Amino acid sequence: MARPKARPSVGAPFLGRTVADLRALAHPLRLRMMELFAESPKTTKQVAELLGQPPTRLYHHVAALERAGLLVLKETRQNRGAVEKWYGSVAREMGTTGGVRQKGPKARAARRAVAATVLEQARQEILAIPAGAKEAALLSRLVVVARPTEIPTIRKWLVEMLQRMRTEFEVDTESPTAAESACERWAVTLAFAPASGPASRRNKKGL
Repeated sequence: MARPKARPSVGAPFLGRTVADLRALAHPLRLRMMELFAESPKTTKQVAELLGQPPTRLYHHVAALERAGLLVLKETRQNRGAVEKWYGSVAREMGTTGGVRQKGPKARAARRAVAATVLEQARQEILAIPAGAKEAALLSRLVVVARPTEIPTIRKWLVEMLQRMRTEFEVDTESPTAAESACERWAVTLAFAPASGPASRRNKKGL
């Protein structure tokens, strides 16, 4: 049976290209903006309404993300004498699961800044869940003890899981507005990193 369409996906730019990409996203508001632009092309005004922010606060963030190559202008439309600019994200997933990873202190600092932003956003979302909510957040922590040769396999499993979710809940770009109005946004934040102990000390420069 064919699955129903018109279900928005949640995403954000795929990381790992340049330090400039990472620095451009080490900001909580830009992170949320990119997640919304990744669902479907939108105007700055539409994103501002979804975030509860004045559009004037977002214009310079949009310009910075466009300069970094993370946002692209999809089309322009005439609306009551004004020109609307519709932007879209270059990718739907935020992560460091592949791509070219730049090395050096600046690249590591930029990746850590983005990681801190992502984790802080997840913390705020969990704390903001109202008492008596129909669905509680799913929160779990598992420490895996594995041989170094087994780590790539675990990483592959996790990446494949995320890819299946992204495919299953892909946005219907033909009617994104209708899809978004009928759905809820839930965020998945996944971290797979060395835990405390000798292994983490050996990999302290990994991020």
